[in-house]
Formats: sequence, structure tokens, C-alpha cells
Amino acid sequence: VILTVRLLTSWNSRRTAAEFGRRGVTVGHGQIDRLFARHGTHRASAVRIPGPRYERSSPNELWHIDLKGPFYLHPPHGSIRTCHFLALVDDHSRYLLGIRALPTKEAVPVLETLAEAIELCGVPLALMSDNGTPFVTIVRTMLSRFERSLAELEIRHIRTQIDTPWTNGKIEAFWATLQAEVLDRQYLADLAAADAAVTAYATYYNFHRLRGALGWRTPAERFDGTPFTDRGFEHVPALAPIADLLAELMATAA
Repeated sequence: VILTVRLLTSWNSRRTAAEFGRRGVTVGHGQIDRLFARHGTHRASAVRIPGPRYERSSPNELWHIDLKGPFYLHPPHGSIRTCHFLALVDDHSRYLLGIRALPTKEAVPVLETLAEAIELCGVPLALMSDNGTPFVTIVRTMLSRFERSLAELEIRHIRTQIDTPWTNGKIEAFWATLQAEVLDRQYLADLAAADAAVTAYATYYNFHRLRGALGWRTPAERFDGTPFTDRGFEHVPALAPIADLLAELMATAA
């Protein structure tokens, strides 16, 4: 069971132990490490040099916003097209407040997404962005449409320094996760398919995906206390096709 999960998800031993543990099956990560090594699925982790770390003490103290792209879309007919992804992440909980696939980097859909997040989740005290469009203007004496909107809402706009991506690290980490778990695994034919893929992923990411940085809780548990109720793996995209089999094997092991 554990080896199948490893091959389909690439979870490490600690993540695997946590995922099974929160579903009622206790297994130590050391035991899982030995199992991986015995069957040739163990992979040494690269040494990571951590950058400066910080975390706000409660939800809605600080949000992170970013545009990523271009990403390429491959329609069955016609030329290749591109899109950008826009995401908003809460600093304290890593809760994904909103995500959309956009055809351009224009300000209007960015502000629409921000407005939707505020309506659902409340007004943040501060919002952090990089210095790209549409977040800032190149003319220092003028405010961009985005900056004016934040000023009207009395949201403090924090701009990262040039060439310091770790400053906005929580959303940069989200992009890496999205790339590995969605964009590298799915064929996106057009903008509608791209938007549907990331919207569906947002539900898994917020309510079903455990995070080591959160003590193996979900972002939703930390953001507003939504309980984690999963007892199987039907909500994990990579494991959904074998969720019934896993449920049977877990029932035997419990």
C-alpha cells in the first residue's frame, strides 16, 4: 500500500506517515524509510539552505499575491496559446484565498479576484506583491490602479525588494507545489481547462492537503478551524483512482 502511494504521489516518509496517521493508521516514518530503501524507492533529499523565515500570528494579517507565467496551452487544433496564473495566499495559514487562469496581466481581473477573496474571507491588514505589473507603476509619482484600490480599502501594500523572491516565499512555494501536482500532471488545452484545473485543485489544497509547516494540518484548519474529516484518499487527486482499494487495505491494517 505504502509503496503504491509513494509511486503515485512522491510523498516522503514523514508526509506518508502523517497522511496515514490522520486517517487512523499509525506507522512510523522510520519504518517507511526502511521500506522505501529496501524496495529502491528511497531518494535522498538535497540540502536546502533556508532563507529568512517569518509568519504572521493570525489569519488576514498579511496576504501574498502573485502572477506567474506565461504557461503554454496546447489546443488540439490551432496555434499554442499562453496564460498566466494569479494566486492569493494567506501568510499565517497558507490558505489559498483565490486562484485564476488569466489571458493577460491586466489589472481588472486581478482586482476582481482580490474583491472576491475579500468578500469571502475578509479584508487583510496588508498585502504583499512583487514589483511587476499590474501591482506597481514605473512612475514613482503615480499610483497604479491596483495601488489605488488598496489605498481605498485601507490595505497596506508591501512591495518586495528587487531580486528577493524569498520575501514572498509562501506564494513562491505554492507555485512550486502547483507545478509539481497539477501543471506537470495535466494536459491543459485552453484557458477554460486551465482555470478549471486550478480551481479544482484549490479545494484539495485548502481542505485535504496536509502541510508539514502547519504541523500536518490543512490550511483550512488553521485559517478558520474547518475540521479535517478525511478517512480515505478519495480527495487526493493522485490517489483517487485507487481510493477504494486503499480503503479496503487500511480497514485490514487498522
